[in-house]
Amino acid sequence: MSYYKKSCIRKVLFCVKFKFLWIGKTKDPLFAGVENRYLGRISKYFSTENVYVPDFKKRDPRQRVTQLARESRKIESKLSMSSYIVVLDDAGKQFTSRELASFFEDLMSRGVPEMNFVAGGHLGIPEKIKNLAKLKLSLTKLTLPHEMVRMILLEQIYRAITIVKGTPYHN
Repeated sequence: MSYYKKSCIRKVLFCVKFKFLWIGKTKDPLFAGVENRYLGRISKYFSTENVYVPDFKKRDPRQRVTQLARESRKIESKLSMSSYIVVLDDAGKQFTSRELASFFEDLMSRGVPEMNFVAGGHLGIPEKIKNLAKLKLSLTKLTLPHEMVRMILLEQIYRAITIVKGTPYHN
């Protein structure tokens, strides 16, 4: 990679904003600590914003559709529609860490100003929000707790940044 390209990537990295939309707050202090650590690391390279959308408690299982509709309206009101929207979905596209880094690098080179990442709560992600996404991303085929998924996503984003920047974390 030429010096010019590295220089451009370095400049572009500071122009991109990552917005994370989580349904519900992280309740486990261990998970919250890891989330904050990776958010801090990411924010050295990107502007970041954490947005918590209230999760609607498990009530009557017959109310699932109504609960998802309420969550959908809340999420939609927080999304930046001009951004690149990524939803976490177990049926989505899977990347290796290097592929994810290349994907980010491509978006940055195209001048994408903001990426919104949406991680669902215990009910998952409303279909309407999935349909707004430009990418449905799967971190694994396994079913994981939504709080753990947040940590894994943040760690993988940080790993991708280090790959793009050429720093040794990913080795």
